[in-house]
Amino acid sequence: MTRYALVSFDAYSALFDIAGSLSGRLRETSGLAETDATAAFQLWRSKQMERAALSNSLSLGRISFREATRQALGYVEWRYKLALTEEQRRELVMAWDRLTPWPEVPAVLEALKVRGYALAILSNGDKVMLTALAKRLPVRIDHICSSEEAGADKPHPDVYALPRRTLGIARHAILHVAGGANDALGAVAAGLPCYWSNRNHEVVLDPAFAPTYDRPDLEGLLEVLP
Repeated sequence: MTRYALVSFDAYSALFDIAGSLSGRLRETSGLAETDATAAFQLWRSKQMERAALSNSLSLGRISFREATRQALGYVEWRYKLALTEEQRRELVMAWDRLTPWPEVPAVLEALKVRGYALAILSNGDKVMLTALAKRLPVRIDHICSSEEAGADKPHPDVYALPRRTLGIARHAILHVAGGANDALGAVAAGLPCYWSNRNHEVVLDPAFAPTYDRPDLEGLLEVLP
């Protein structure tokens, strides 16, 4: 088994259960039925990621992830004919700072700390958003690498280069833990070993960029990291 110098985690899929954290809140705020609220949240997340991807494609600079989240919520309001107040919009957008970790996260992070691994968050979130999330974890996160510092969003290679550029750690010495298919693909394409916490049992679009490890959750990290 390889001994890595750093284990970096995607925040919004690998560490935190965003659907479980936000679908109910969206339902309570909007008054949508449970099924519609679940679909509305999925649309919110999809449009949030679409807006982030547009930042990469338009070459007009990265917009903040907070703003991408706000714009995506505006699309959901239009699609579902919601009439949210400004305060409700603000509360929903700020709820992305108060997500709940996946159930196994505390035990896994604590075990990795005991084994001597440095831990990082490597995510599309703004630095202030990721810092707020890090405070909700049971162990200290050593480094927070935000796409804000790269001026682009995942899966742009500049994001995955942040640990190497800012910490001086070689690619082969970083294990990136992805929660989504595009994050896994992007990490491998950028030259990083990748563990995919593949809760939905998906595959990457291009098999040439399959992850180093593919497991159903984070518990498998304790099997591959000595």
